[in-house]
Amino acid sequence: MTEGRQCPVCGNIGKLRSINAGMKLALQQAGGEADIPPEACMDCYDDLNSRVSHGAKLRAEIVQKQKNKEAMWKSRVKLVKKARILMGQKAFVEAANHYEKYLRVLEVAHDLQKGGLNPEVFSKSKKSKELTVVTSTYWDLFRIYDRSPRTVDKMRSTGKKLAQFVRYSSIYPDIMKKADSFQRTAKHKNIVKDFIKDAGGKKGGCYIATSCFDDPFCWQISVLRLFRDRILKKSSWGRWFIYYYYRTSPAIVQWVSDKPKIRLILSQVIGFLVKLASLSLKRTSGS
Repeated sequence: MTEGRQCPVCGNIGKLRSINAGMKLALQQAGGEADIPPEACMDCYDDLNSRVSHGAKLRAEIVQKQKNKEAMWKSRVKLVKKARILMGQKAFVEAANHYEKYLRVLEVAHDLQKGGLNPEVFSKSKKSKELTVVTSTYWDLFRIYDRSPRTVDKMRSTGKKLAQFVRYSSIYPDIMKKADSFQRTAKHKNIVKDFIKDAGGKKGGCYIATSCFDDPFCWQISVLRLFRDRILKKSSWGRWFIYYYYRTSPAIVQWVSDKPKIRLILSQVIGFLVKLASLSLKRTSGS
């Protein structure tokens, strides 16, 4: 310790204390200090020392927070597995509780507010499988919330989320087919109908295909619309096909309207195309 010298930090005259290499490194890590003097007065030394302590505390908190996130992330698998077992046992309240915890884990892991999950979070190919799990989770919650009038609002908001996710999931055709059946037995049919509309895209477009089915929002039409939007529109030949399809469809529909045998054959062809579109969408979502 030296006496009677000017402090390079505050400029006061007084006793100076050496700042060792370890303390310099800690200060740089704590606050990005670039120019640290070799010594300082006692007051400045104590101030610098407090910065080191504060920086160490912050680093410890960051490390602990990351560890907590990792532990929560690992717990998500157990939560989903347990929820599915409870679904099989018809313990729907407990299953919903586990599913809700799973979704909250994902939100915390991605630094999102409650209800902030969106498909873009899982856009990377490594996370595409998680997107399918999230979609199936929303589907199960959607059906659970239908069971009670007290959870109608939850059912409605879950339906909105499900519609967001299902369009990017490889299980889109399966969910739409199940939703079509669920609509007949659901207690809140209007909410299921709204989900099918939201997930299926805008009405219109698939003229020939629509003429083969009674409901323009049935799952088969929804699959074809999604195939159009996610695959055909992305290539020049696909856009060319869409253009001529829309141009010729009205005339074809009118021509087959009074020919039941030809309409039957056309329906079978469209059904086969729905299967091909479903397979293509699954491959695209899984890549």
